[in-house]
Amino acid sequence: MDDLDEMAAEFRDIPDTFVGIGRDKYPLIITFHKFLMMLDGTLGNSYFQRFRDARASSQYEGRRSVALQTSIRRNQVTYERFRSSYWPHFNAKLTKILDPSRVFTEIMSHIKGGESGDGKRSREGYVSLSDGRVSTLSAEKRDAVYDIFEDYEKVKSERGEFDLADFVIDIHLRLKNEDDLMGDKMDFVYIDEVQDLTTSQISLFRFICKNVDEGFVFCGDTAQTIARGIDFRFEDIRSLFYSEFLVKSSRNCEFPGRREKGIVSDTFCLSQNFRTHTGVLRLAQSVVDLICHFFPQSIDVLPPETSLIYGESPVVLEPGSGENSIMSIFGHCGNAVGKWVGFGADQVILVRDDSARKEIFNCMGNQALVLTIVECKGLEFQDVLLYNFFGSSPMSDQWRVLYEFLKEKDLLDANTPKSFPSFSESRHNIMCSELKQLYVAITRTRQRLWICENNEELSKPILDYWTRLCLVQVRKIDDSLAAAMRRASSPEEWKSQGIELFWEKNYEMATMCFEKAGEETWEKRAKASGLRASSDSIRVSNPKEARVMLREAAEIFDSIDRSDTAAECFCDLGEYERAGRIYLEKCGVPELRKAGECFSLAGSYKIAAEVYNRGNIFDECLSACTKGNHLDLGLQYIEQWKQQAFMTIFKEVDKIAQEFLEKCALECKKKRDSSSMLRFVRAFCTEESKRNFLKSLDFLEELLVLEEDSGNFSEALEIAKRLGHTLREIDLLEKAGDYRNASLLVLSYVLANSLWLSGTRGWPLKSFPQKEELLAKAISCANKAPEIFRASICAEAESLSDDRRKLLSELMQCYSDSKQYKSRTGEILSIRKLLEAHFEVHPTKYESDHELQIDPSLFEERMAKDKVSGGTLVFVWNLWKVNCLEILECLDSLEKRVDLNKCEDTARFCLSYFGARLQNNNSSGTYVLMNPNAAWIRNSDKGFISWKKKVATLGARHFASAAREYWCRELVSAGLRVLEALEALYNFYSSRYCQSVCLVHIFDIAKFVESKSLGTEKLHNFLQLCTKYFRIVFPLDPRESLSEDMISLRETEISNNLLEEIISRNVISSGNDKLTYRQIGQVAMTMLGSGLMPKKGLHRKIITRLSENSSWKSFIKNLESPCTSKEARSHEFHRALAETYSINWRARQFISPKCFFYLVERLLILSPHSRGHFFTTKSSFVEYLMCLPPDANPSAGVVFTDKKSYATSGVFEFVVGAVRECLFNCGDTAEWIRRSNIDCNHYFPILMLRLFMILCLLCLNSELPFDALLEVLKVYYIKNQLPLRFYEAIRLKRMNKYVSCETAVAAAFKTIEDSLVIVASTEDSSLEFVCPNAISLDLKSFSCRNEVIKKLFPRSTDGDKKARNVVSEEVAVEQSSKTTLETDLLKGGLQIELKWDIFREFIDALGSLRSGSDGDSKSLVMRKKAAVEEHINCLTAEIADLCKQQRSHSVEDKNVLDEFKTTIEEMTEICSLLDTSDFDVKVMPKIDGILKILEERRYNLLVQKSADVTKTLEDRRSQSWYSVFEGAFFKSIEERKAQILPSSSNDPPNVSSAVAYDDKEEDGKNISRNEKGKSKKQPKKGKGKGKGGKRK
Repeated sequence: MDDLDEMAAEFRDIPDTFVGIGRDKYPLIITFHKFLMMLDGTLGNSYFQRFRDARASSQYEGRRSVALQTSIRRNQVTYERFRSSYWPHFNAKLTKILDPSRVFTEIMSHIKGGESGDGKRSREGYVSLSDGRVSTLSAEKRDAVYDIFEDYEKVKSERGEFDLADFVIDIHLRLKNEDDLMGDKMDFVYIDEVQDLTTSQISLFRFICKNVDEGFVFCGDTAQTIARGIDFRFEDIRSLFYSEFLVKSSRNCEFPGRREKGIVSDTFCLSQNFRTHTGVLRLAQSVVDLICHFFPQSIDVLPPETSLIYGESPVVLEPGSGENSIMSIFGHCGNAVGKWVGFGADQVILVRDDSARKEIFNCMGNQALVLTIVECKGLEFQDVLLYNFFGSSPMSDQWRVLYEFLKEKDLLDANTPKSFPSFSESRHNIMCSELKQLYVAITRTRQRLWICENNEELSKPILDYWTRLCLVQVRKIDDSLAAAMRRASSPEEWKSQGIELFWEKNYEMATMCFEKAGEETWEKRAKASGLRASSDSIRVSNPKEARVMLREAAEIFDSIDRSDTAAECFCDLGEYERAGRIYLEKCGVPELRKAGECFSLAGSYKIAAEVYNRGNIFDECLSACTKGNHLDLGLQYIEQWKQQAFMTIFKEVDKIAQEFLEKCALECKKKRDSSSMLRFVRAFCTEESKRNFLKSLDFLEELLVLEEDSGNFSEALEIAKRLGHTLREIDLLEKAGDYRNASLLVLSYVLANSLWLSGTRGWPLKSFPQKEELLAKAISCANKAPEIFRASICAEAESLSDDRRKLLSELMQCYSDSKQYKSRTGEILSIRKLLEAHFEVHPTKYESDHELQIDPSLFEERMAKDKVSGGTLVFVWNLWKVNCLEILECLDSLEKRVDLNKCEDTARFCLSYFGARLQNNNSSGTYVLMNPNAAWIRNSDKGFISWKKKVATLGARHFASAAREYWCRELVSAGLRVLEALEALYNFYSSRYCQSVCLVHIFDIAKFVESKSLGTEKLHNFLQLCTKYFRIVFPLDPRESLSEDMISLRETEISNNLLEEIISRNVISSGNDKLTYRQIGQVAMTMLGSGLMPKKGLHRKIITRLSENSSWKSFIKNLESPCTSKEARSHEFHRALAETYSINWRARQFISPKCFFYLVERLLILSPHSRGHFFTTKSSFVEYLMCLPPDANPSAGVVFTDKKSYATSGVFEFVVGAVRECLFNCGDTAEWIRRSNIDCNHYFPILMLRLFMILCLLCLNSELPFDALLEVLKVYYIKNQLPLRFYEAIRLKRMNKYVSCETAVAAAFKTIEDSLVIVASTEDSSLEFVCPNAISLDLKSFSCRNEVIKKLFPRSTDGDKKARNVVSEEVAVEQSSKTTLETDLLKGGLQIELKWDIFREFIDALGSLRSGSDGDSKSLVMRKKAAVEEHINCLTAEIADLCKQQRSHSVEDKNVLDEFKTTIEEMTEICSLLDTSDFDVKVMPKIDGILKILEERRYNLLVQKSADVTKTLEDRRSQSWYSVFEGAFFKSIEERKAQILPSSSNDPPNVSSAVAYDDKEEDGKNISRNEKGKSKKQPKKGKGKGKGGKRK
């Protein structure tokens, strides 16, 4: 048994945590209390920290401190303390009807120890337990128990004490917040005597072992559940194990192979008993049977135990007459110990309580071990005497209820009482506890059991029960029996029994055993332990006596060298210094920590420090010095440790010493003792620690000088940075040889000060004192760095200079150098300066561009020549925009504090620009501000600036936010200035292409600026300006946009975006109303003219804004549908146009004629063509091609069919009718134009020409006879609106029957630069032969749309491309190449070729010169002038040749020659005027006069040469179709002859007062000599059918 001391020592070596348990400690054998302490230590934030006397204590290496151990001993409420200190203070009415043991059990097991384990059961929940299961307590008594519980909790809280249930509940609550408990995980856990634990205590084991399938073994005996505070059954464990172990572990299973639904294993009954014999087991089973019968829910029903050991049946002793049973056994010689043998060490007398034990001791002294039944639990003896159990039972005569059981078992006989009480749970509930105690008492013996009762009447029921079953033998006590019962024991046996009782804390009986064994030391130890236990029990009721007893115990422990226990007792007495002396002097080195702690608790800090120093407990040593204010002593210890090399051996000493020295220095600082403070600072372990400490105290100025004088430039740099001494920092960098960073810091300082001087608001850069000196210093430092870095610094310094007079070429060079040498700051600043330089140039100085976007090489070329254009402006803007976006992205990264490696240079620029620097180069996200009053910092952000002396810092989030807002403002501001510049260029340019480019750029930039700012009126105006793009892309005269440049522009994504924006505005402007026909026309025109399929959302919005019965809805809906055939789509298109035309055009917002006839021309292309080819105009077919993607098949939208389509016939009839009405109802047509908000003066002749061209195409594509055109030409006001040469070309067919219709139309179309296009599905060379002035396209020979565009716009030479400039596009110059009509002949027999078209081009160029005298206009005039002079020379030579031939000319020929010579002289005069005037506008009137004379002479000089062209297409016309159109058209002509009326208010402008219908063969004299721009005579409206209603 002496090994128990060694086991206890080993137990103390186990730390109070599951973390770091040594392998040698397994298998780990611990008590449940130790288990709780280990859980508490593992979880951290110990439960005991809430108690004041334990709060300052600490654990070291997982072991409890002295203060904590003392606190637990003082404050834990056990049953003994509950009974002695609490129970007397409760309500007497309640305590009278309840047993303290029972109440404590209910509180611990049911109110605070339920399964949940994380709280206390409510009153209602607790009282309801009386209904939920067979309970031994009624609801009334449970209510009383709860009253006591509430009083108990209140008193306990006031005393600052706790019980085990509180500890368990707290651990449960903390475990809820732990996903996984730290420390070792057990594979197997064995819990013995499980009946002594509550369910909440048992559920804690699941946290240390996840092996719920086979890792737990619970052992116990529910029949022995007599522990105070416990109420237990194995069935409860099974339920608990399922709900708390299996179910919860399955939710977070760490064993991959574990089954999902756990199964609780069966309960195994250990029925084989190896301790006692059958007779005792049968008697014990009889008691179990009674429990099972009367209280089935309080015990597990298990098979009876068996044994292979033989022994006599238990004996019931009958005392002698009138004699006490004990006296009968032991006689009257209790004081004659030496003469009489009593019970031995392995025999025991079991009694109910202490009063019965005292009764026995009074009779026999200490001649036998006397224990209560509760005390003997867990022990076993050879022989057991159960004394007066029934006589002392609180049930008294209620045991007679057992006869009811005997009756049921048919065990009654004639001697049985006739009447006995019936069992009542409420009246007999205490019997359950009594029977369990009886069971425990019976099972304590290994061999002999004697049952002795003083009151035979009270024990008779149970004895009758046992005798009926033959379980006991009844014997009368006599001397022989008494002698047989007694036996002697050796001293060793008494010692062994004493030790066992000692560890069971039965110190009184243990003392007796040690006394009999002659073990003085053990006797004193047991006595002292008993005194200690007694002291604890009366600590509250009698504190003075308790201290006396505890001190006596301490002295005894100290006398027998139980030093640790003695020290604990003195700690409990509060005599910590005495305890410390014991630990120090008697426990030696292992307990030096405890000794030091005791001295600290006693306030003897100097001694504590010395003790800690002896034990090399460095942290506590210095802590004691600090607490005792023995700072110099601590400094001495540190110096001593340095000399002993402890700093090297023990790595933690440096940190401990440093913390102590810092505390001492701070304490000195509080006392303003700077000299003492420096003494401690000098003792710091490292130079770094000294620096950090002084920095923390803001003694930076002193530290800066110290570091600099010591040559620690890097440290001094950090200090200078913290102080905000940037210039000082630059000097230190230079001294340290860090020329790179010195240069960079100089430039950052210069940039910040150039922008944010007091009162300035950023850009542009300003000058300040020392700026040039600092820039020179940056270059000087860079000269000592690598060459590439030096070049970068030079480029950046150049960009920072203040010279505002730099040329564009110089700025460009600075930009190129910065980019080449990777100077991000120089690059961005140079871009901004280039942008500013563009703003300073007047729009008239801008050159024109031929491309939407210029390439970098062209940009560099123009910058090198100090020239600007719209393209260079946009190029620089895009550079600026890209860089700004990178800056904004970098600011986002700064705010999020992500890796800046990808934008390191941009980040440096941002910080330099705003005068900010990352504090201490760390990741804290705090920035030092060079100028905290800078304008970029918003007022709202200034409140977040932190000041430390003169240094201002700003957090990353607020810095990035303010910088981002400023940079967005800068981006928007620059964008608005670019928009203003582009608007000025738009207003300055007269070229449609240049204006279009400006508008596209304005739109693109405005949308971007809008995305970066709130919409402003200025931005709205810019976007509104962009809508003019629609008029340019779709002009009134389609020929004006018929250029390769415009086509290229319209193919761009930006153009499509702008057109889509226009559509969107068109739709949005109508609100929720249905779209008007004007809006529909514009939307359809835009979609069909650009191939733009609006975004789905917008497309749906368009569809929803169309009326349900509108044909347009079906047409637009099917534009995107690949399932709709081209024929069906063409049919829907026809229906939509017919529906539109039939509406009252006088209604508000009717479709404009421009949109309508644009769509009509498209309809003619999309309609099915049965001849294999069709005719159209170049402008119309180009518009069709623009609807296709660049890589699309050009025939994707064209339908060729072998059969004649009546749908096409309907289309032609519809178009003929519409064109006819507009041609002949000129007054209504003019009003339609005006109602569409179109300038009628300008557009009327254009529309007339367009309608006539459509009529021409109908003649070629259908059977409409050409005579129909000639009949229309006889209407004077129609003929008068057509260009002269166009009219002449059409009349060629009338004058010469051998000229084909196709030839005449092709020639006419070419004169107005809108060539006839023949689109075929198969190559037909005959078409090209008979119609050389037309463009023939075989769609099958082209793979994509772009190839057709190239055919329509063949690539020009470089010289021609330069000639195609802005000015040539401002005026619709009617150019024509050589045709069969370009050769003019002199009248008579003279054959001289006059190329009038060359002179016409010259005249047109002069006309463009009047609009503006820029370089391109002058260049064009000079080229055309050279061509005219060359032609004049040729004509002069021909005339000279004619004169030399000396032919006899007629008078008419001579007159013609003279007139021709005069014409040449007038042409020569114009050329000479241009040579001498240098394009002076003053000579232009004179030139105009000469031009007017030449125009009048033209008809006297020229006649048309008859064309010798064979007729090739006449046989392709169908007579049936011819008759249809011939009848309809000529009928309309005749009607119009009779419908001509006097003039009305609806007449078009400049219409004459009368209309002449001219059908003469020669009508050239009546035709106006004016072409475009001249006033034309037009007829008034006729009287016929008006157009006020719907169209027919």
